[in-house]
Amino acid sequence: MKIAFIKQKYVVFGGGESYVAGLMALCAKQGHDVHLIANHWQGEDESVQLHPVAINKFSRKTRVHSFADSVKRCVEANNFDCTLSLERTISQHIWRGGDGLYPMWLQRRALFEPWYKNLFNKYSFDQAAVLKMEERCVRATPHLIANSEMVKNDLLEAYPNLTSEIHVIHNGFDPVRFTTLNRDTNRQRIREQFSISPEQSLIGFVGSGWQRKGLPELMEAVALLPDVKLLVAGRDDINRLEKIANHFGVRDRVILAGGITDIASLYHALDLTVLPTWFDSFGFVGLESIACGTPYVTTLWAGSHEAIQPGINGYVISRPDATEELADAILRGLQLNNVTQIASSISDWTFENNLNKTLDVISKAASEF
Repeated sequence: MKIAFIKQKYVVFGGGESYVAGLMALCAKQGHDVHLIANHWQGEDESVQLHPVAINKFSRKTRVHSFADSVKRCVEANNFDCTLSLERTISQHIWRGGDGLYPMWLQRRALFEPWYKNLFNKYSFDQAAVLKMEERCVRATPHLIANSEMVKNDLLEAYPNLTSEIHVIHNGFDPVRFTTLNRDTNRQRIREQFSISPEQSLIGFVGSGWQRKGLPELMEAVALLPDVKLLVAGRDDINRLEKIANHFGVRDRVILAGGITDIASLYHALDLTVLPTWFDSFGFVGLESIACGTPYVTTLWAGSHEAIQPGINGYVISRPDATEELADAILRGLQLNNVTQIASSISDWTFENNLNKTLDVISKAASEF
């Protein structure tokens, strides 16, 4: 098959990029003719033919429309058997909503952002352009991939009377990188690095985008748990995070670690990973943590909650600002310490399984056209 993947910005990091890289490698390995349509990219891969397309960067509105138009011209000029897009475009057989749906994002951010930002979003031409393009994208695409049942339900709610076929393919983790191997050694090393005693209850928040992912709400819950320390790993503004920690009176129990590359070892050092997010289509933190033997707490507004087996590998709370519910879930999560049971609970949720299921959808879509 001659398969084209659409990604506006293809760089060497990021969940979406890792997904595309793995999928392109699998397709190339199986002998398919692999193409990438992108505006910005890094690296060279002889097994992939690049199709650079231009965009107008004047505003978000022009970026959205110009990229979609450029992709359309590229697709029309080539005889692809199947096209899979990770962007809001209108010329694909398959669209993967890996970032979730924009109408739902605007609804959720209205719950925690200041009133003036919500007012701006309501009347913004750029926001309206994204909303319109996403609906065109969804309704024009025969096959939709949702990375969680939550996203599938969001699709049906946001865009009634869809004629597209929706495939739920959960995200996957790399079982070579995220494992319980060397857990005790890594746990000791990381805890010594941050001067944390072996007996100290340590929970972790992993990821950037602190406001959307519920870090203020987590710090408020930590204020109710005097025996718990919180380690924050992410590339957010340290000064801003210090002010939030001071506001809740927990600065002496919050470790702001910044960006950490050895993330698997960090999971080994934690007793519990917590992501009380307002909006997350799925993400990778939950699977990675559980695969390393560390339980996970999140909200119903994270697609990754579908991997949680309460009382075995974590707990799910209703929403980020349910402070007492979050604090109780943290206490219960800290009691989950059967490392083998935790890790084995998601043994089938691998990246390889995800890619194989996606390739099945590509084959199905190609056979129809």
